[in-house]
Amino acid sequence: MPLPLSPHSQAIADALAALDGFPSLHGPRVRLRGPRDSDDAALFAIFGDARVARFWSRPPMQDIVEARELIAQIQTNMAERKLINWVVVDETDALVGTCTLFRFDAAHRRAELGYALHPDYWGRGLAGEATGLALDWAIDAIGFHRIDASIDPDNQASRALLHRHGFLTEGRLRESFFVGDRVTDSELLGLLASDWRDRRAAAAAAAR
Repeated sequence: MPLPLSPHSQAIADALAALDGFPSLHGPRVRLRGPRDSDDAALFAIFGDARVARFWSRPPMQDIVEARELIAQIQTNMAERKLINWVVVDETDALVGTCTLFRFDAAHRRAELGYALHPDYWGRGLAGEATGLALDWAIDAIGFHRIDASIDPDNQASRALLHRHGFLTEGRLRESFFVGDRVTDSELLGLLASDWRDRRAAAAAAAR
C-alpha cells in the first residue's frame, strides 16, 4: 500500500488530476498547446530528421505513420497523467518543436523536462522560451520542488540552455542508453524551484 502523501504532495497530485486537457502556455514568440491530428507532418519533419535524432533516445522516424502513433500516445499519456507533451508553435502557428514534462513524482515533488526543436529554428532562443514557460507552469501552477533533465553529454547546446535556466550538472550515467547499436552516456542535471524563482527575479530586476 502506498504511503499517504503530505499535504503539499497531495496538492501536486490533485492539481495534475484536475487538469482539463493540455494547459495552453503563451510567451512573446511561442505557444505551448496539445498536439492535433493535423500536426503529423510537422512532427514527422522533426523526429524524422537525423540531426534531431542524434541526441534523442530513438532512431529517426521512417514514416509519417510513426508521427500519427506518437500523437495518439501523447493523448493517451495525457489522459492517464503520465506526462504532458506539448507541441511548440511560433507566432505564425507553425509547429517548431515539442516540450515535455514527464516522470511525475508527487510524493517527492519532482518531474523531468524534455524538449526538441526542428533544426531550422535552432539558435533563435525559441527552445529557451518554450522550456521557460513549462518551468513557470510546473513550479508556480503545480508546485513541483525540483525539475530533472537528462542529456547526451555531447549536446553542448542543450547543456547551455539548461545552465542558462539555472540547472546544475549533478552527475553522469555511463553507457546508459542505446539508439540502435550506438550507446551513449547520460548527463544528469537538476533545478530547484527556489533557484528558478531567484533567477527569474534577478532577470526581472535587470530588465527594469
